[in-house]
Amino acid sequence: MENLEFGYWHIFEKEIAADKSLTYIRDYQGQEAIRLRITQLDMTAKEQNQIVNEWCKFLQNEKTSIKKIFIGTRISQKIFDAICMQNQLEGLWIKWGVYPNIRNISKLGNLKYLHLGGGSSIDDISMVESLSQLITFESSHLYKISDYGFLAKLHNIIDLLIEGDPFGSMKKVKIKTLKFLEEMPQIVRLSLSMTSIDDHSYLPILKIKSLKYLDLPNDKDLDKDVHHFEKFLN
Repeated sequence: MENLEFGYWHIFEKEIAADKSLTYIRDYQGQEAIRLRITQLDMTAKEQNQIVNEWCKFLQNEKTSIKKIFIGTRISQKIFDAICMQNQLEGLWIKWGVYPNIRNISKLGNLKYLHLGGGSSIDDISMVESLSQLITFESSHLYKISDYGFLAKLHNIIDLLIEGDPFGSMKKVKIKTLKFLEEMPQIVRLSLSMTSIDDHSYLPILKIKSLKYLDLPNDKDLDKDVHHFEKFLN
């Protein structure tokens, strides 16, 4: 097993240097792991739209060898839906964007590693439960999502992150309850940075017998139970 102290995507980022990002279609030479940079470019809106349109057409219509896509710039619904046509994908990392509807993610049945970030307009991610092969699931800055009970159905997840914004706004995401963790004893890494729990209990974490790496929020609700987690906090 890979060292998951900082998560799977921390390992993957090292595979693709930022200076090797792909912007133009011609940059793609059959690589299996790519970092896309097709928005937030120093060019006119017309030129940037042309690049986005070319990539969307390519992703929608071409069978490729791409296994992992890392996107650190803003995406749109159009880009997200185009990516979902690459059903051989095993990894998808999205930093942020406006992509309120993720239902097409169910087409990515081979997905093992998923990071959904910066989608403040997303109000439903329950369709993620159809991704039965998921090993890593990361939910970042999804402020309209509070119910993660569907994760209990995903028995291959060992790397789980749910977080708000620990660097900018310091805004927390709210989670209804952590009870779903009682049905996920296989988890190895759990990160709950910048979260608050509506039922005020962190004790379900103690049911995770495989847990090795734990990141807990700074939360007064944790004070009464923090002694249970000392082995992870030293």
